[in-house]
Amino acid sequence: MKRSIFILTLLLAVTAFSIAPVMAPCPPAVEINKRLVCNTGEGYSDNPPYYVGNKYYFWIEIRVDAFVDLEDVVVYDRLGAELMIEGIFDNEADKIANRNPPWNYNFDFDYVPYAWDGEVWINGLMEGHLNKDGVEFDDFTIFWTGNSVKVHFMWNVGSMDAGETRMIWLVVSTDTNPAGHQEYTSCGCYELNSGATVKAIVASTGKQVSAESDSIWIEVVCD
Repeated sequence: MKRSIFILTLLLAVTAFSIAPVMAPCPPAVEINKRLVCNTGEGYSDNPPYYVGNKYYFWIEIRVDAFVDLEDVVVYDRLGAELMIEGIFDNEADKIANRNPPWNYNFDFDYVPYAWDGEVWINGLMEGHLNKDGVEFDDFTIFWTGNSVKVHFMWNVGSMDAGETRMIWLVVSTDTNPAGHQEYTSCGCYELNSGATVKAIVASTGKQVSAESDSIWIEVVCD
């Protein structure tokens, strides 16, 4: 009798386990993606060779997709010390559709002189300095830290509707290193960027959500 009760209990336990609902993963509220294109002087290419000691310009597409109504959407990014910001091109519907980089900027950066705590000029106006206070303009905040002048970038996207896409092109170039040599100074693989992060608030619930993009790696070769 005791054995029968034990077998019945075991069968009930197995049955309960087998009919337990399987929880499907929740769809994301927001996604962020980055895509790298390099201008080598011969046009755009997804994977050109990069040679030690040369100066290069990179167009980095930062794209945010909302799947629910969002508020307080902010993108954070940090560039390597070997990069400097040349300009920003902000969102236009035709650029999202074509996925092609434009040939000009909305915001054009100049540095006078380009050294620690030097002046930062944007569209011909002196906006700030290469330090922790940095510059704040339009929807963007940028500041610089350390002797190698690392770039910290923030994009205040604001509110987004479900199904909406916002996109910018962040245009950067290879900088000189603290020793005064043009990056890159040695062969190998480099992480241009560890990936951008987006944070937002779901409008209907007040829940904070976030997402990260993949990092960007390139290979530098010797002449």
